[in-house]
Amino acid sequence: MEKKTVLIIGATGSIGTQSIDVLKKLDGFKLVGFTYHSNSDLAMKIKSEFPDVEMLSTRTELDEFEDFISHLRPDITIVAAPGFAGFELAYRAIPYTRRLSLANKESLVCGGKFLKERLKSNDVELVPIDSEHSAVFQLIEDEIERIVITASGGALRDWPIEKLRFAKPSDVLKHPVWSMGKKITVDSATMFNKALEVMEAMELFDIPFEKIDVYVHREGVVHGMVFLKDGTVKIHASVADMRIPIALSLTYPERSYEFPKFPNFSSLTFEKLSRERYPLFFLVDSVKDSYSLKTAFNAADEIAVQAFLNEKIGFMDIPKVVERVLEKIDVEEAESVEELKKADEEARRLACEITKSC
Repeated sequence: MEKKTVLIIGATGSIGTQSIDVLKKLDGFKLVGFTYHSNSDLAMKIKSEFPDVEMLSTRTELDEFEDFISHLRPDITIVAAPGFAGFELAYRAIPYTRRLSLANKESLVCGGKFLKERLKSNDVELVPIDSEHSAVFQLIEDEIERIVITASGGALRDWPIEKLRFAKPSDVLKHPVWSMGKKITVDSATMFNKALEVMEAMELFDIPFEKIDVYVHREGVVHGMVFLKDGTVKIHASVADMRIPIALSLTYPERSYEFPKFPNFSSLTFEKLSRERYPLFFLVDSVKDSYSLKTAFNAADEIAVQAFLNEKIGFMDIPKVVERVLEKIDVEEAESVEELKKADEEARRLACEITKSC
């Protein structure tokens, strides 16, 4: 049987490197290309392991990326690049692939309308990689009542609230469950990543905001739940290992990758989110109905998190910066990807001005 060809967008990040690990162990798939942003040393190491594979730095123009993927035309494209830039690459990739394995939250949060229209018009399949969305994707069926997305609560989940403002980057980057990049680890502590995941779920599963719940789940075993109209609850549980959803995104609807057995546990706990501890999450309600505002929400967080990591602002200043950007920005609802980019740029400008960090 001919092997399915795979391109990884963002191969040097956490999801990208784990995707390569999966591909090394899976039969029937062949890596034909990858992109990277700035980690050229790791990119060259990957290239040395796969000498026939083509690579491209995404610091080039988008047109060069489109030439690159149109030449390769992979069966499956893994979108592992973060941020709004990841959305632009995913959007450009769609006409030249057959399946989009999506780990980039911003693609659906910021550009869901445009991405889904492009997927449909090109008859391209979408399979989510995020552990929570992969879980719901496997459980979902018609006429659901609610879905639940779980969260670790981040590194500061047990800190006294009055001490959160003193947290340093070194404190925040000690994630209790997952091993991830710096940006998403900070977003886990503020619960911004969960805000994006709620909006991503709205787009993926065509489900209203009011039917999505988020709970802190300390054990990191349950990744998603679906409540059905007859009172049944379907639960997806597994070890906390991103290679599981990555592998499924490649092999779906089959499962052909073996992982460690399910861990032993004595209890499962689910806690409601505290508005005082996670104020950034609760801004979702003010942006969820506008792609332009969701784009601004994301852009402001990217700048604020970088300012925190550079110790220009405090941890609890992150939600304040995002809220101020949303208060100050004046954008109309985007009717094109180009207009989304303008909202992104304006939000970044405002956030840079507020944080004095750019």
